[in-house]
Amino acid sequence: MRINPKVFTIADGIEPIEVQEFDERKIEVFYLDDFEAVRNEFIAKSQFAVWSSIDGVNYRLFVEKGYYEAVGELYQQPINKIWVDFWDETEAITKKTSHRILIPMMVVCCGLCIGSFFIKEDWVSYVIIGVLILAFLGMLFVNSFTRKKVMEANIKSRNQISDLLGQNKFDDILKKQKEYIDDYYDKLYPNDDEDETEDDVEGEEASKVEVLEEPKEEVVAEEKKSSKETDPMEDEKSDEAVEEVIDELDEEK
Repeated sequence: MRINPKVFTIADGIEPIEVQEFDERKIEVFYLDDFEAVRNEFIAKSQFAVWSSIDGVNYRLFVEKGYYEAVGELYQQPINKIWVDFWDETEAITKKTSHRILIPMMVVCCGLCIGSFFIKEDWVSYVIIGVLILAFLGMLFVNSFTRKKVMEANIKSRNQISDLLGQNKFDDILKKQKEYIDDYYDKLYPNDDEDETEDDVEGEEASKVEVLEEPKEEVVAEEKKSSKETDPMEDEKSDEAVEEVIDELDEEK
């Protein structure tokens, strides 16, 4: 299966940090940090590990260095084999769906459209429109069906990894994974935390203003009277507007 073929080729001639071989397949592991443009592209998508292949036999795995050091157990050979099997299953699902549903459906639709051109009737245009609508709906159905099957295969692979590592250890690694990613983005975007703190302070001040009690009628009347005696041209002051900002950053992963 072809996975990110352009990413695969950028590592040509570069020594991998690790090589794993099994079932006549090979996985070369590289640090994502050594390829700045690729790193920036995928880190922006919250992807710290990127799989690539051009033939479904030779794979290259690019992993951010700190992430690899934190959760490297997720990329041991037995676990990588599970993911390679997942890619194979994904390819099989895609081909099966295409050969059995998508291609026959497109052939029938094209045949109906071509045949309709030889019929000189007013209703032919409606037939063509109907066929195009059916083709569109059919493609939506096929895509939805394929995604569902791929998701089921993904869940099965994750369960296999959990069984291999043990549920407690697997949960611990996932916790480390989340902590590392959160810490990485906190360091990458430190100003966002400062803005969040300022917004929290503003929100607290706003809540304090909102809970202030209205002055009693007697006091208001007395203040108005005093104000008229001292300065008849002075108008009542308007309340200051308090603006509430909700901030939250956008997850891949």
